[in-house]
Amino acid sequence: MVSLDELPPYRRAQLLWRWPHQGVAFVEDLVRDAEKVPCSLPSPPPGPPGKTLAVPGDDGRFHLERAGRMLCGEAEAAGAWSHRQHCEWIERESGPQEWRGGRLDDAATVIWGSLVVEWPVRATGPAVDPGTADRPDRCRGGRYELMHLWPPRPARTASIRRLRAALVDSLGADCHLCGLYPGAMVDHDHQTGQVRGLLCAFCNRVLEECPHLTDCPRADYLLVPPAAGLNLIYPASQQWRPKESTRQRVIEQLGFDPFEGLHQSP
Repeated sequence: MVSLDELPPYRRAQLLWRWPHQGVAFVEDLVRDAEKVPCSLPSPPPGPPGKTLAVPGDDGRFHLERAGRMLCGEAEAAGAWSHRQHCEWIERESGPQEWRGGRLDDAATVIWGSLVVEWPVRATGPAVDPGTADRPDRCRGGRYELMHLWPPRPARTASIRRLRAALVDSLGADCHLCGLYPGAMVDHDHQTGQVRGLLCAFCNRVLEECPHLTDCPRADYLLVPPAAGLNLIYPASQQWRPKESTRQRVIEQLGFDPFEGLHQSP
């Protein structure tokens, strides 16, 4: 039976970092109970198999299409696909603003708005590469997973853009773990800086939560990263660092620093 201490030191520290409020015993149970239950990969995107394209619609937006089906539409009737989108916004003194989630410092004075919008869409032109559609012109209707089928926005720095281009050229543009969605994030080992691959938003969010040594897609990816042979190094200046207040809170909850003695913090 695998125990927490059998995991590589940095992976052990990552698990403790993610659940400090639950305590060490909880993480130990998590590793033990997960031994015969491998981590799951994201659900496949909706719609039939095939190449995903973007088609212009008569609503002024581009819509994802595959095998003749408009993926963001719910049903077709008379040549039009019915669309449905849940919109949320906030009203401040300065006027309405789109709600993008996160913490609001002035939440007590904010007025919340919510509306479900429905409209029919007919294609008005030939399908194109989704990457050529500007982000403001992309339809955001349909299931949540659809937003992750659109190509990611360009990286903010030239160094990350070069890494992403090298990964795409060598290993493809889709996620190097699940292969179901476009790769959006350059994934790297936070201890060594070695680039491991290109991950979609789903896989990138949960990769470090993997409690397995082997016999799991995420564990296998971590053991043998797809991009290991490329010898790419993530720039240290671009690595994410937690706030000192967050690090101190984790130490208080656990009673120790899970990254003590290791090369660097997450």
